[in-house]
Amino acid sequence: MLAVGFGGMAGSLLRAWIYAAVPGTVSLWVINIIGSFLIGFAVMKLSGKSAELRLFISTGLLGSFTTFSAFSNDWFRALESSAAAGIVYGLAMTVAAVAAAAAGLWLGRKGVKE
Repeated sequence: MLAVGFGGMAGSLLRAWIYAAVPGTVSLWVINIIGSFLIGFAVMKLSGKSAELRLFISTGLLGSFTTFSAFSNDWFRALESSAAAGIVYGLAMTVAAVAAAAAGLWLGRKGVKE
């Protein structure tokens, strides 16, 4: 529990720092793309590590760093202004985040001996 708690504190502080440093909705894109990439990478690189380290990184740090609730809020605000804009926004963020996670998995798998 402490590993998740300390990781969560670090991830939320990092997210707040990016929100302060990067303007507007770009910050949410930066957070979700980087976080998705890192979770894919971490899955491969942390597979043989301790449960505490895996929980600290994946559930705590990256779980609190990325934010589905903020994405959902932005998505519904886009839908309110235009259904087409909302659909494009939702699909684009989802595709970009999944592609980033796949890239992280791929890169993390490089050098991992089966």
